[in-house]
Amino acid sequence: TDTLRPIGEEQVEKSLKSIVEPEFLSVVTRKPAVFSGGYPFQVEASVAYGGKAGRKVGEETRMEIMRFANRAPLLFDTGGCGITEAVKSVDWKRYGIKDAEVAPVTVFVNLISVHIPYTGAGKQAISNDEEVVEEIRLALMDVGRRTARYIIGKERERLKQEKRRIYMKYAVEVAI
Repeated sequence: TDTLRPIGEEQVEKSLKSIVEPEFLSVVTRKPAVFSGGYPFQVEASVAYGGKAGRKVGEETRMEIMRFANRAPLLFDTGGCGITEAVKSVDWKRYGIKDAEVAPVTVFVNLISVHIPYTGAGKQAISNDEEVVEEIRLALMDVGRRTARYIIGKERERLKQEKRRIYMKYAVEVAI
């Protein structure tokens, strides 16, 4: 695994903050693992929430998935990619994102390996290899938990302010 060269959490965070300008950003680099009988691989994942995160389609903001393999972007064949499958398999409602398809969320995933399991010779998508998809899913769930703490805390603070506003509205009558 000493041959794997991840981008690094600091660099991913710095890049996404400058590109997406999120309200909240969580980045994780998983420990190296092995698939298909001995190929080492590692997953870097990030979730950017709020701000300019997501992809604008008309007036609507949709979830954006940034897919990378060994630091190279995967631009085509999104639907048949193991990364997309892993992102869709996560239950985002558990992490405070009610409707992930129309949420201001950008998901970043980088798969690092000496042998990337591509779907074809075009190197446009990663195959749905069970070990790889599960490791990506675990990384996304990790950053999802961190994002959930922020989203739930923000909602809790909003409710607290709303209760305070209602109480202050009737405070004079209650005092009498």
